[in-house]
Amino acid sequence: MSGNRGRKILFVVLVLAVSGHASAEEQQDRVADDGAQVGEQSPLSINEPMYFVVGGSGDTKARFQLSLKFRIFDDDGLVAGPLPFLRSLYFGYTQTSLWNLEEEDRPFEDSSYRPGFFWEFTRNSDDVFPDYLRFGYEHESNGRDGEAARSINTLFVMPAWAFELWERDLVVAPKMYGYLSYDDENRDIADYRGFADLIIRYGRSSSGILQVLYRRGLENAESWQLDFSLPIREPVFARTGSYFYLQAFKGYGESLLVYDERRDWQVRVGLAVVR
Repeated sequence: MSGNRGRKILFVVLVLAVSGHASAEEQQDRVADDGAQVGEQSPLSINEPMYFVVGGSGDTKARFQLSLKFRIFDDDGLVAGPLPFLRSLYFGYTQTSLWNLEEEDRPFEDSSYRPGFFWEFTRNSDDVFPDYLRFGYEHESNGRDGEAARSINTLFVMPAWAFELWERDLVVAPKMYGYLSYDDENRDIADYRGFADLIIRYGRSSSGILQVLYRRGLENAESWQLDFSLPIREPVFARTGSYFYLQAFKGYGESLLVYDERRDWQVRVGLAVVR
């Protein structure tokens, strides 16, 4: 296996496994025959899963998420040419909204807006060091004021290790963060969110994928989120298609507004365009 092909497969398994799978063949289709670098991404690409699900316990609510990332500099441009460490700098944006479909006027209960800047790297190695690494700054707020205002600013680091288990990809990716600042209305958020998320993702691009997120606050406040997806059509292109999507959440912080309120299992089903 050539060095370029090895780096490509590592890129497919790791980067796309953490935030949406694609097979090696699908990634190859995106590489032209003009000598383009293997594994090269377009400047604007998928970041986290994008879905719309409906259900819940009590009122019927929809939860949906949009997410993209943008590679700010090109390899040989005016800035990144002489400063190569900037070639892997991204701007990311994720929005998650909770929409009550049963109350009068069907209000949006809360939305979380997460812009951030981060570096993203992959390695072609079999040692104990991470195969994938993302680190940077992230802001999260719900865009409200007064007593309903919630916001945090964090620095984070997210390594990932990938394994093959029973002919499927297993990715283990802890995301660790420290708080730079927060709103007065959520000064105790670490009691419920803690300082790390554990993300485990298992499956393969041509079939089902299960992702588990576990979070534990300083006051033993536990939260779980399970996401299961299954293709229901051929992919439109590498990481985009139509997927049956099931999401189950239990614990604290279903939205940023209720970061300190506990919810029993909320189960919702719907569609995803990226998983």
